[in-house]
Amino acid sequence: MSFIAKHITHHNERLIYLARLHWIYLVKGFFWILLLGAIGIFINWQVLFNFGELPSDATQFIPYPYSIMMDLAPGLVPIIVGMMLFLVYLFKWLGTEIALTDKRLIFKTGLFFVQTSEVELAEIAEAKVNNGWFGVLLGYGNIHLDCRFVGDFEIPIMKDPYKIIRQMNKLRSHGEQHPVI
Repeated sequence: MSFIAKHITHHNERLIYLARLHWIYLVKGFFWILLLGAIGIFINWQVLFNFGELPSDATQFIPYPYSIMMDLAPGLVPIIVGMMLFLVYLFKWLGTEIALTDKRLIFKTGLFFVQTSEVELAEIAEAKVNNGWFGVLLGYGNIHLDCRFVGDFEIPIMKDPYKIIRQMNKLRSHGEQHPVI
């Protein structure tokens, strides 16, 4: 069960649509770990190829297994940074939920330190979708909501953004009371 459905929605509120971020976040994380890992391997190869081992007078104070780690240390920095960037993208992908209820839109981020933002459907004046080049091909985009009395609302890259906008428009049109003349 999702965090939003379990903790945030009220008893008289119905959950209409629940979405997560697009898998492109994981691709971005894999890109960074592969790129920085390749740079780290290249740096280690260059260090070992050009410098070989540590000078013999330096290795007399450093035990054997640690001297190998000293040779590989320059290339470990980009590899560790790549792993950290991958984990950032992974945790963002795992910890983000977008929910549409019959009264409001809720955006939740975070696995351990949860932050939620919400906006009433009546406050939304305009919705803009930015797909980008690959978004049209892969079916993702981010949504910018122009809200009247609260600040603008930005939803990051999610799968099929037009589906949630169609649902919002349907709920807003059913919620409006047209005056009888």
